[in-house]
Amino acid sequence: MFRKTYTALWLLLAAAFAVVSLIAFSDDLTIGGKTLKKAPLSDLLTDKTDIAEQEAMLPDTVPVLEEKVLVDSLPQSIFIFGDSMTFNLALRLAQYARQNGHTINSVNWDSSNTKIWAEHDTLSYYINKFRPTQIFISLGSNELYISRPETRLPYIRKILEVIDTIPYVWIGPPNWKEDGGINDFLARTCRPGTFFRSAGMEFKRKADHIHPTRESSALWIDSVMRWLPSSAHPFVAEVPADSVKKTNPHIVFLKALNK
Repeated sequence: MFRKTYTALWLLLAAAFAVVSLIAFSDDLTIGGKTLKKAPLSDLLTDKTDIAEQEAMLPDTVPVLEEKVLVDSLPQSIFIFGDSMTFNLALRLAQYARQNGHTINSVNWDSSNTKIWAEHDTLSYYINKFRPTQIFISLGSNELYISRPETRLPYIRKILEVIDTIPYVWIGPPNWKEDGGINDFLARTCRPGTFFRSAGMEFKRKADHIHPTRESSALWIDSVMRWLPSSAHPFVAEVPADSVKKTNPHIVFLKALNK
C-alpha cells in the first residue's frame, strides 16, 4: 500500500515538473486573456552565460584603436577607483586635475578585486554620486596569480556594464612577478584604446615589495598620461607645473572584505 502511495506521489511530481518545463521552454502562454510569463528554468538548464562561450567571443589578440581620436578640451570630472594601488595614483592624478582645470574623486578599496566590485553596488553608487566624465580603473593586482583569468570575465563585464558609455582607462597591475594571464585577458576584454599595460615597467616598491612608492606611482601616472593621446578618449592632460605640489583630492577609503 505504501509503495503504491509513493509511486503515485512520484508520478505527480514528475507530471508537475513536465508542465513547468514545458512552460519554461515554450513561448509565453495566454489563458483567459492573461499571459503567463516564461519561467527562467530554461536559462538555468541551457546555461546561456557559459564562460567558455563568452570567452570564445573575445578577440584572439588585443584590439587596436584604428583611428586617432580628437582630444577633448572640456574640463573633466575624473573618477579613479580600485584596490590599494589607487591611493598613490589618485594623488598624482589630482595634480593633473589641478593643472588642467579638472575635478577628481577617488575610492580606494583595500584588497579588492573585480569580483568584489562586480558583486556590490558600490561602483554604481559612486558613479551616480560623482557623475564622472572620465573613469580610471586600478584593478588586477589581487588577481595576478589566478591561473584561469577567464573565470573573472563575468565580473569584468559587469564592471564595464555599470560604467556603460563613460570613457574609461583600465590601468593594468604593476607586476612584481609574472602573472597567470590576467593582463592579457584584460587587454582582450577591454575596448580598443582603453587598457594601459603596466606589466614590464620598472617600479620602486615599498617594504612589501608589491606596492610602488608614492614617487614611483607618480611616474606611473605620468606614463599613463603620455599614452593618453593615443587612447580611445583623450582629454587635456598637461604635465603639472612644479608649483602644483600639495593637492587634497577627495578620497574615500573602504575596508577590505577579506574574500
